Amino acid sequence: MTVYYRPSVYAVSHVFFGFIAVWIPMIGFLSLMYQLGQYFYNVRVFPLERRIEKGNSLAHTAIKIGEMAVGFVLGLVVKSFWLVDQPGKNCTH
Repeated sequence: MTVYYRPSVYAVSHVFFGFIAVWIPMIGFLSLMYQLGQYFYNVRVFPLERRIEKGNSLAHTAIKIGEMAVGFVLGLVVKSFWLVDQPGKNCTH
């Protein structure tokens, strides 16, 4: 199992896309398909450096999808507090 080095800006972007997916689910779906596509084609894409490198692994892809999941959970937490603090939204009493 190989986990490749990548700049932290990409980890932050994975968390961000997971976070945004709470409000725009298509972002989450497209991000997931993008990660699985990189795994399927055995490449790693670095858009900020404008390069594509050969080599990918299931462990590496799982970490990236895990980062998206962290963002998604954070988004759910923020959304739940956001809705609780807005009078008249989702009120049950």
